[in-house]
Amino acid sequence: SLSGETGSISVVGAVSPPGGDLSEPVTQGTLRIVRVFWALDTKLRERRHFPAINWLTSYSLYSGQLDGWYRQNVAEDFPALRNWAIGLLQKEAELQEIVQLVGSDALPDEQKLTLEISRMVREIFLQQNAYHPVDTYSPMSRQYTFLKLINRFATNAAKAVENEVPVETIANMELRNRLAKSKFEENIEEELKAIAEAMDKEFEALGGK
Repeated sequence: SLSGETGSISVVGAVSPPGGDLSEPVTQGTLRIVRVFWALDTKLRERRHFPAINWLTSYSLYSGQLDGWYRQNVAEDFPALRNWAIGLLQKEAELQEIVQLVGSDALPDEQKLTLEISRMVREIFLQQNAYHPVDTYSPMSRQYTFLKLINRFATNAAKAVENEVPVETIANMELRNRLAKSKFEENIEEELKAIAEAMDKEFEALGGK
């Protein structure tokens, strides 16, 4: 910069192609420049899921370049957790096609659990209330902690399902609601530690260990 300090430039391009045709030249030219695509989704907007950004069609070509920064400044396993969440949401999309045909009751418990955990990722991690004083901004450290706890919940839940604990029982655990509510609270480091400890104990009581 002019002051001699290191700075950065963000290039933002907004396109609204006729009929949603992303292959038309102007859209493709914009994507080549910005290398990041946030696809706004009217269906998410109608469901009151904000920000209404489709996680299946959106992407960043910079994620691999930034993994080193994430490992150093957030957590060593943050890139792995991010990839886990992306894979989970992709599996959910595949399962939703089956659900529309035969209903969720026809799915085996492992796939029912996939739908439940992906719902936690969407509601606790991805969904955000821009009008809430706490949820408006979420630092990377806070995002990481929530994603880590959801992953921990998923690991414990998978073991519980193997031990024939019903997915409905897991979905209705008070601990899950406690985790969801904590995203709207400030200074929750101790609360999240308590949730992590309680999580292992509650799943052990269910037969998930």
